[in-house]
Amino acid sequence: MSGKNRTFAVSSRFTDMQTIKHLSRCYLALLLLLAPLMPLRGQGADYNMLCSLQQQRTPALDGVFTWTSNSLVLAPAVPVSLLASGWMADNNDLIRSGAETGLAFLFACGVTEGLKLTVRRPRPFLAYPDDLQPVRTPRGFSFPSGHTSLSFAVATSVSLCYPKWYVVAPAMLWAAGVGFSRLYLGVHYPTDVLTGALVGAGSALLSHYLFRRLRDDSPLPTGKAFVVPVTIVF
Repeated sequence: MSGKNRTFAVSSRFTDMQTIKHLSRCYLALLLLLAPLMPLRGQGADYNMLCSLQQQRTPALDGVFTWTSNSLVLAPAVPVSLLASGWMADNNDLIRSGAETGLAFLFACGVTEGLKLTVRRPRPFLAYPDDLQPVRTPRGFSFPSGHTSLSFAVATSVSLCYPKWYVVAPAMLWAAGVGFSRLYLGVHYPTDVLTGALVGAGSALLSHYLFRRLRDDSPLPTGKAFVVPVTIVF
């Protein structure tokens, strides 16, 4: 029985790793397909959506979505909290989850900044100053949305570490809310937010795969005690 259970466990891990590989490849392929379209300066659906959202603004909604956007401070707080809780409770699972989520966050930071400096897409309100007015005026380039990429990196990573509906649903709703808030505030195009979500989710998948690979490469305990004879000569 123990041999069968061990074989099943190894097979399950292998299948999970293969799934992560396939998802990562699909993510990279989609990102490459979208990349040539992203530098377009808000034409078509991008521009129309921002104009439509601008007409729906109210002071109350401005406050709600400004707060939602600012909730990005939760992104780095999540891995730090997991690591701190794991160290205090001497819980290796929490430490691993915190490290995995933190690595996803760092991956998303690196890819996002690299794309911003490479594409150098201006903000919507700079490209269309007569038509689009933001609720706030942040600095930096528009593509991709850093808020969206970082929130999706943390939300996806936590969801992979704890695949329960009561974790996945709030995490993904929060990340989607942060992404939408960037559109409502008029500081990003929809394609910026879409790419940010892809970057964040892809960063989390990559981090999860690396940690899974590291754990699978570690020797597994057999659960059996054995004695190694040692002779010491003085």
